[in-house]
Amino acid sequence: MNKLILCEGKTDAILLSYYLERIRGWTFTKAAPKGARIIADEKAQEAVSWYKRDDERLLICAVGSKSRFKAFFETKILRPLVDADAFSKIAIIVDRDDETVSDIEESFRTDLPIISGNIKDGAWVDQGYVNRYTEEKQLSVLLKVIPHNQQGALEALMLAAISEDPYDKNIVDKSRAFVDEIAPEAARYIGKPRLVSKAYLGVTWAIQSPQKVFDFIDQQIRQVPWETSSMLAECFKEVVEI
Repeated sequence: MNKLILCEGKTDAILLSYYLERIRGWTFTKAAPKGARIIADEKAQEAVSWYKRDDERLLICAVGSKSRFKAFFETKILRPLVDADAFSKIAIIVDRDDETVSDIEESFRTDLPIISGNIKDGAWVDQGYVNRYTEEKQLSVLLKVIPHNQQGALEALMLAAISEDPYDKNIVDKSRAFVDEIAPEAARYIGKPRLVSKAYLGVTWAIQSPQKVFDFIDQQIRQVPWETSSMLAECFKEVVEI
């Protein structure tokens, strides 16, 4: 049984893989199941990684950006799904940014009707589709908007998880203040709200682990015990059911 998670970027994919490894015992594997070999386009900032747990397989894909879910699905996922019934469960993880949850739901219903016709934030729903042999098939689909109750992105959730420790909350707060102060003078680098959010996290990590400031993003993420966060546990409670 194959499962699939689609998320925006590589940071999202790394965090999700770490979290599911620690919480649900998924482990990385190089071997893709038959009929589901999917190749990432690195120039488009895509990433594709398979994980295994007993006889199950999980594919986590970074599609490249919030605007590329439709293109990625149509070019990489649609054929394996329709031709080989490749996936039984699909989760879509998307940043809320400055949109409403209802707008995001409607966008996916419009862009990906084959899997998103019944989609609803925070709930696994049954979705029917017709495969290449004109057989009616069923899969389960989850949309998870992060964060649900406020504007922002995954970086905001990660900062909130770090802030669960009062000592680290002070560092996060001071890092935010510094970035906010310098942002008008650094518009060339952080001229968009999404980049400011990333800067908050980057400055926080630079202070917490100055000796690791030049590590790759996956090493930075994996040094934080995200599995101890009650906030992430609440956010990902439906995702871990995949």
